[in-house]
Order: sequence, then structure tokens, then C-alpha cells
Amino acid sequence: MALSTTFNALHQQSSPLFLANCWDPSSALIIEQAGGQAVATTSWGMSNHQGYKDGEQLTFDRVLQTVSAILKVITIPLSVDIEAGYSADQNQIIKHIIQLADLGVAGINIEDKPSHQNSLRDIKAHQALLQAIKQALRHGGFDHFFINARCDLCLQPQWTEATLHERALAYQTAGCDGFFIPGLTNTTMIKRLTTLLSIPVNVMLLPGFSDKQALAELGVKRISSGNALSDHVIALQESATRRLLEEHTVDFLFEQSVRTTWLSN
Repeated sequence: MALSTTFNALHQQSSPLFLANCWDPSSALIIEQAGGQAVATTSWGMSNHQGYKDGEQLTFDRVLQTVSAILKVITIPLSVDIEAGYSADQNQIIKHIIQLADLGVAGINIEDKPSHQNSLRDIKAHQALLQAIKQALRHGGFDHFFINARCDLCLQPQWTEATLHERALAYQTAGCDGFFIPGLTNTTMIKRLTTLLSIPVNVMLLPGFSDKQALAELGVKRISSGNALSDHVIALQESATRRLLEEHTVDFLFEQSVRTTWLSN
């Protein structure tokens, strides 16, 4: 069974698909070995761990190289965060996605806020982009490739539930396979959204908003941890590095060190 087919099926199970987000081969392999059913990249984390800020400052070629390296070490489905497509040109965005599908990626997140502007892409323009992406994937034989349409509306200064529903229905009509709405934590709105849509709804965990069972009862089918794990690892690294340079000892680094499975083989 193709990994994209497996990935689709994971969105239909009784319990929501919980995704820890990776940024390189070792973080992806750790997630798989810890029991992850699938893994997704975080563009924020991938950029930060390579010395760049988020917002498509990391080139797509570097993203492609990193994804290729991840796929060489894992066996579970991989979804890739491609921000707004790493281009303003529709044909180039589609080319990027086909390149990922050719590598064996199971799906993508693509957002409706281009990195070069503060506002969201026009709703009809984004709907047309999603339709074109879906058509190109089908033409290329990637019928089960999962398009998770990320909507950044709730990250904007002002928004309404009516506009949220308008975008959600437009993206569903365009043929996307899932609707991702980071920043939405209002449980009543989440319930209305999952009732409105026939495709899986994906939310992102935030401090105080991490109850998987409660989200399952609201109808959520996919839960993402976003850049939380990546930020935590960077914070630990920064703290340890400062201590190493101040104390000139490695003793504390071995107090909680763990030899991972692949390193000990």
C-alpha cells in the first residue's frame, strides 16, 4: 500500500491522528521510533535548525534536500510543510509539489498567506490554486496525495467565523483533503467547523489547548504539535551551550544523555 493511501486512512480512524513535527532526519527517526504513526515537517523548525527565519527564507532546494534525507531513514508517511509554496507563480508551486510527490512524500500543508504579504491570498485565487494543484497531482498519478489546506485566518488581527466558514467551504470545494486552522481554540467554533465540513479538520496544540480526547469529541481528525518540539530542542541546546562555554566541562551533558537506538547499533 502506498504511504499516501496509508496517510489518508490515518485521518479516518476513530482517534485523531496526532502528529509530532520534525525538522531533519534524526528528529523524524526519533518520532518514528517513539511510536509516531506518521510525521510532518515544521517549516519554522526546519528553517531555524538551518540558521534561517521562517517565511520561505530557506530555499526550496534546501527543503527538497532535507525532505529527501528524511525519507531515507523513515518508513512511516511524511507530510511536508511548504508554507505558501515557495513561489508566487502557480506553475512553480505545482512543480514543487510534484517534486515532493515524486520523492515519496505522502502529503503537504500549503497556507493561504503568502510570505511576502501581511494579508491572506484572495479566496477565489487560493481556491483556484488548490484546484490546479489537485488536478496536476491526479494527472501525475498521485491521486491519494494529501493536500492539507492551511488557513491562517485566525492568526490575523481581525476575523469572523463567517469568513472562516467561507474559506473552509471554498477550499473543500477545490478538492483539498483536509482543512488546517492553526490559532483556533474556541471549542464551540471548532465543533461548528467540523460539523460544516466533510473533510478532516486539523488543529494545532497551544499551551492550555492540548486535550486530545476533548478535541476528538469536537470532531477533530488531526492534531499537530507545530514548532513546539523544535523550539524546545533549540532552547535546551542554547542553555547547554552557554553552560558549556561558561563552566568548561562536559560532565553535566552526560547526566541525562541517552544513547538512541540507531547510534548504539
